[in-house]
Amino acid sequence: MPTEFLNHGGTVYQLLSFYALPDDAWSVELTDGNGDGAPLAHVLVPDEDMDRPCEVLALDPSRIPTEVLRHLLLAVAECGRHAGAVFVREQQPPST
Repeated sequence: MPTEFLNHGGTVYQLLSFYALPDDAWSVELTDGNGDGAPLAHVLVPDEDMDRPCEVLALDPSRIPTEVLRHLLLAVAECGRHAGAVFVREQQPPST
């Protein structure tokens, strides 16, 4: 999959999603696109074994703005859909 470039506050972030065959999982990586290309977060979403949990590695969460984190989480959710995960949101009645 192509790299998505996210601009936020003068910083460019790179969001890359791909299938990691050795891990039997979808991989989502977020890196700092300015200069050093430092990795900020990495998520593996398994698709062969649905009982295996996702692996999340946040290397420097203080450098991830909320809007960029939202894009990362949407990419992870999309990989989960490809892996066959079903997301259910249960509505709770308002408390009175």
